[in-house]
Amino acid sequence: MRTRNFAHRGFKGEFPENTMLAFEEAYKAGADGIELDVRLTRDKEVVIFHDENVDRLTEGKGTVDSYTLKELQAFKIKDPKRPDLMEQTIPTLADYLNWVKDTPLLTNIELKTKDEKDRELEEKVAELIRRHGMQSKLIVSSFYQDRLERIISQLPEVQTALLVPHFNESVITDSKNLPVDFIHLKAVSVTPEVVEEAHRHGKAISTWTVNDYEDMKKLNELVLFAIITDFPDRLKALQKEEE
Repeated sequence: MRTRNFAHRGFKGEFPENTMLAFEEAYKAGADGIELDVRLTRDKEVVIFHDENVDRLTEGKGTVDSYTLKELQAFKIKDPKRPDLMEQTIPTLADYLNWVKDTPLLTNIELKTKDEKDRELEEKVAELIRRHGMQSKLIVSSFYQDRLERIISQLPEVQTALLVPHFNESVITDSKNLPVDFIHLKAVSVTPEVVEEAHRHGKAISTWTVNDYEDMKKLNELVLFAIITDFPDRLKALQKEEE
């Protein structure tokens, strides 16, 4: 089976990350899936945003969870690389699910926060997934095992993934104990031996973030579930060449 092409925060290499524009352009570029990040606002709405602070991507200052949804959406997304683009705002997970449900795309939702005060994040995400009937079309991932445990308890039918920067013996043990369906491993740690070991224990591997053509080519030759890239158009072209 062909390795899937997942767009990292949408088409992040060319468009403002984690915006509806980036998601729409990733779909047009031939992505099989979208990887995105979620956090809670002060009024407990689930928004799509990577950083803890809004400073890097907007004209605002401070943490995402210090603002209400209305306040956050008043901030325009900055993209100095593309001043020609129409200004974007921070989307909600509900906005995204309303759009993606009518496409064949798979979605990887990463639970970003590690703060225990945000335990409601899993509940809110699970509620939105159920409301939109998206259980079979997405994966929920996290670096934090307690968050994955809570998602699995609330949505046992949804596929999950443990994010890990490096592979070692404990990764397999952790992935089986949770249990999760996938291991999402940083690209520098992916080798044929690691993939074989994961498969031996019934776990599929996805890898992030792969933008270099030669790296894409090498990893595409392995039996991976997905390659996560800022440039889904590059991976699409490579895979087309190798069909």
